[in-house]
Amino acid sequence: MNLRLILPAAATVLLAVSCTPYVEPPPEPQEDPAQRKQLTPEEQEKINQQREEKRKRDEEAKKEDGTTSPDGETAKVEPTAPDGGGEKPGSGEKPATEKKEIPVARPIPGKPGFVFSPFNNKPIDVKGFPPGSLVADPHYATSEKKHFRVP
Repeated sequence: MNLRLILPAAATVLLAVSCTPYVEPPPEPQEDPAQRKQLTPEEQEKINQQREEKRKRDEEAKKEDGTTSPDGETAKVEPTAPDGGGEKPGSGEKPATEKKEIPVARPIPGKPGFVFSPFNNKPIDVKGFPPGSLVADPHYATSEKKHFRVP
């Protein structure tokens, strides 16, 4: 008889405890980019000096690379490579389309046509892509340009 009273009472207590709401702490407030740290006068002066140096270098580069039009504005004349690549001959800078190392995805064992992304290790279906082809990671926006090669 005691068991008949104890079991329903215990079940009622467990049900009541499990139904109590869990209060989560509020999320951390995000830092507002509009409220920047105030710079000290020394830091502001250093930034102004760097800007002035950059402006002077840019003006010198314009004088070296461009020709002046009658109205005083500088028109930039850039010789192009024979193939139309747009790279200035003799310039010490590398072309903007510098080749970077493109990672190769790892195949998922036991699942042909699936690979692990080299960027976030999530599985990606690459069925229909030949080995060595360049594939964009679908987990990233196109503007981020996360590409990898199929093994």
